Amino acid sequence: MEFRQLQYFLTLCNELHFTRASEKLHISQPTLSQQIKVLENEVGALLFDRIGKKITLTEAGEILYEQCVNIFNTIENTKLQINELEMVQRGSIKIGALPGELTNLVSDSLLQYAKEYPLVQVSVTSSDDVYTLLKDNKIDYAFSYVDDVTLTDDEPFLKIPLYTEKFVFVSSKEHPLMTKHELSLHDVSETPLILFPSIHKCRNILNLTAKQEHLTLNPIFETASIDTIFKFVKETIGGTIVAESLYELNRHDNLCARPIIHNGLNRKTALIYRKDKYMNKVVKSYIPILIHYLEQLNISLPDSSFDKLMLFAERPYAKETVQPK
Repeated sequence: MEFRQLQYFLTLCNELHFTRASEKLHISQPTLSQQIKVLENEVGALLFDRIGKKITLTEAGEILYEQCVNIFNTIENTKLQINELEMVQRGSIKIGALPGELTNLVSDSLLQYAKEYPLVQVSVTSSDDVYTLLKDNKIDYAFSYVDDVTLTDDEPFLKIPLYTEKFVFVSSKEHPLMTKHELSLHDVSETPLILFPSIHKCRNILNLTAKQEHLTLNPIFETASIDTIFKFVKETIGGTIVAESLYELNRHDNLCARPIIHNGLNRKTALIYRKDKYMNKVVKSYIPILIHYLEQLNISLPDSSFDKLMLFAERPYAKETVQPK
C-alpha cells in the first residue's frame, strides 16, 4: 500500500466521481481506476460500489476513509510540530466565524495579534458552516453560536463557551423608549426598525421569539451591513435590535442601548476547535489576546472556560475583573 494510492483514494472519496477526481489529481482516469483496483486487491475488499457513472463507498471503503483521514491529519500535525522548531514567530493562523458581528468581533480582536506577530499570516473566513471548515482542516478555530456545549466522546470538536449575551434595542438618546431601563419585545415592535435580513442568525432568533409572542417585526430597512445599520440609527431614521457585543463594538456618543428582557433573546458564543489537531505556539498565542480583548468589551468569561483556555494556551494570564455596566 503506497502513500500515493491513499491520496488517490481520499480524493476519489471526496469527489465520488472518477473523472473529477482524476482531473483534480492531474492524472488520467484509467490510471486512477488502475490504482484504486490495486488498492482494493491489496486490502482484499471492494472500496466502492459502482452503479453506472455513480460510485458510493462500501463499508470497507468507509473504514479505510476514516483511517486515511487520521493518517493525513497525523502527517500534517507532524509537519507543524517540526516547522515550529524553526519558525516560532512565523506561520499562519486561520479563523472561521459566522457572518455579521462574530466576524467583526474576531477581526477586531486580531489587531493586537497582528502587532505582536507581524510575520504571521492571519486569515478570517466568514461562513455559515464553520464546522465543515474545521472538519476539512481549513481553519484552526471557529467562533459560532451554540445551543449546547455538552460533548460526547465521539465528537471530533471541543467547544469552550465564551459568553452568553442578551439583545439590546439601540437608538438615539432622545428616543422615547430610552426613558425605560428595560424593554420588552412588544415595546420595540411598534417602532421603526433597521434590521439584518431574515437569513442572518441574529434575525432568525428575533423572528422566532417574536412569533412566540404573536408579534411580527416589520423593519423599514434591511441590510447585512453593520456600518449601514448604525449609520441609519445615528441619523435617527429608526432603531435597531442587535447583540450586546455588537453594540459595544459600535458605541457612539449619540447612541444609547436598553436590554430587551426575554428568555429567548440570548445566545451562547463558543470557541470551537478539533480535538485531534496539533496547535502550534503561533496559533495558541491568540488565546490570551482574545481574552484581553473581550475584557475590554466588558465581557467576562466563565471561570471554567477561562481555566480551559489558559491550560490550552500554555501561558499564564491574570484575569481582570470586569466592571459591571
